Amino acid sequence: MKNPSFRNDQFLDRGALEVETRRVFGKCHECRRCLPLCPSFPALFEAVDRHEQEAEDLEPAEIRKVIDLCYQCKLCYNHCPYHPPHDWLIDFPKLMNRAKIVEAQEQGIALADRLGNDPDRMGRIASLTASLTNAMFRNQLVRRVMEKVSGVDRRWPMPIYTRRPFSRWLEKHETVEGRAGRVLLFTTCFLEHSGAETARAAVQVLEHNGIAVENGYVGCCGAPQLHGGDLDGARRKATLLVERLVSRVREGIPIVVPGPTCSYQLKKEVPELLDSADANLLASKTYDLGEYLWGLRAEEKLDRSFTQPLGRVAYHVPCHLKSQNIGFRSRQLLRLAGAEVEMLDHCSGVDGTWGMKARWYAKSLEIAGALLDRIQQVEPDHVATDCPLAALRILEGTGRQARHPIELLRDAYGLEDSP
Repeated sequence: MKNPSFRNDQFLDRGALEVETRRVFGKCHECRRCLPLCPSFPALFEAVDRHEQEAEDLEPAEIRKVIDLCYQCKLCYNHCPYHPPHDWLIDFPKLMNRAKIVEAQEQGIALADRLGNDPDRMGRIASLTASLTNAMFRNQLVRRVMEKVSGVDRRWPMPIYTRRPFSRWLEKHETVEGRAGRVLLFTTCFLEHSGAETARAAVQVLEHNGIAVENGYVGCCGAPQLHGGDLDGARRKATLLVERLVSRVREGIPIVVPGPTCSYQLKKEVPELLDSADANLLASKTYDLGEYLWGLRAEEKLDRSFTQPLGRVAYHVPCHLKSQNIGFRSRQLLRLAGAEVEMLDHCSGVDGTWGMKARWYAKSLEIAGALLDRIQQVEPDHVATDCPLAALRILEGTGRQARHPIELLRDAYGLEDSP
């Protein structure tokens, strides 16, 4: 069967996977349109060329290399002329994800991967002892041990954890009346435990525009589990999200997400994992934060009285935002606020934990090279990205603190951070 769903019995069948892999690899080799997108495709095409253009003759190790090099940026899906509804039904990132899931079913998930697949738990633990945790992450001996246990490269810049999760701040925050509506803010596990300023800025900008904000974060979206091969874990996360949020969505309250991986997961993956009316409803009412704010602008409800200049902004557009096909809303909002925006359409090479791992660290930096070089060339007043992991890569590679566009919009309104 071509491109079976997560719920189809053939999805986890090794034989069916082998047949589908060679079918898709053959079609990709004939096309080669995705050659410049990521390391998987050069590895695939070089391997097929070694076998006189026959994907059927690929060795298991050659197939394994292609799978390992895929970090789920999703860019090839929209780039491919043969993705659904085309008859060939090619979904390369899903196929690579399927291969990792089948392997996990057969061999289990390594300890290092299990640790990386649950950032929410790690965030909760780290926040309990935030000062100690942050100090330990700066210790090179600790980082060497951590690299051996978790696989995260000792050079990767760890986030700074805060003792108070953002949801607690929001509980004590006095909400506005909501003259223009209400939203559920799904802050993501990253912002919940280590990116509170971004989350607070989202609240400030939304409230400034008459939107009341309720806590919509009920746990990790499940993307780390899904990309890490834990299909059952991803399904449990999806079920929990839907059970806890759908009643509020039915009341007409949309979900707003200030993180592109999580908004993609809620929109695209959760419905396929569950195939339920509730999951589909949740997906249909989920918006990336920039997408939602631009919707207010389209309805002439967005306050455009920006008072503070932003100057020149180098804006990195994340892969998982491009894959949603919603346009470059953060760029448009920054321009609306008066910024001169230089858009950086280059991958950061992180995408979940792939780029953090020692095994792929050098390759990840190589992928990010164009992005990092361009930032240095532009010499902007500010660097911006919607993706917190890309921000860490930018900090590592340039020494520049990349900020979420919502923080810059808050500044442009003349609002001050309220810790």
